[in-house]
Amino acid sequence: MAYAQEIRLDHLPEDADGRIFRLFDIWQDACPDGDIPDRRDLGADRLAPWRDDIGVYEYLPARHDFIIRIDAPNMIAASGENYQGSTPRQIDMDFGTAVFATLCNVVATVAPQFHMIGVQRVQWENWLRLMLPVRTRCRKGDPVIQVLVVHFLYRV
Repeated sequence: MAYAQEIRLDHLPEDADGRIFRLFDIWQDACPDGDIPDRRDLGADRLAPWRDDIGVYEYLPARHDFIIRIDAPNMIAASGENYQGSTPRQIDMDFGTAVFATLCNVVATVAPQFHMIGVQRVQWENWLRLMLPVRTRCRKGDPVIQVLVVHFLYRV
């Protein structure tokens, strides 16, 4: 799979699948007083309907990089690549994208982002990507920022 275009959106398209809006609503409902949600409030049971769609990218401030803790099964199937344990920089090198820079912006602003991604495979496909920041803690108890990276095939 090779990305052909990546366009930032101000909001989700009105004709997007209801599953996308439900996920974003759950994320927003978990935001206390405008802060980002804690992963305890967005656990596996709550996110189960989207488990094949969600990748988890964890920010590593000491390295100014991310590690892909979970690569979304739907993206593994679509791309034929599994980046779990890798860095998004590898995705950028392989596909000519700006995933790393976008993730840095999400962490810096602690705000969600939405993108339309055009992909040329057998035929042209459009995907919606949501990047939703969340907070968790490492084993030592220090705060950690993760980004839920979610891809949905977008049928017009």
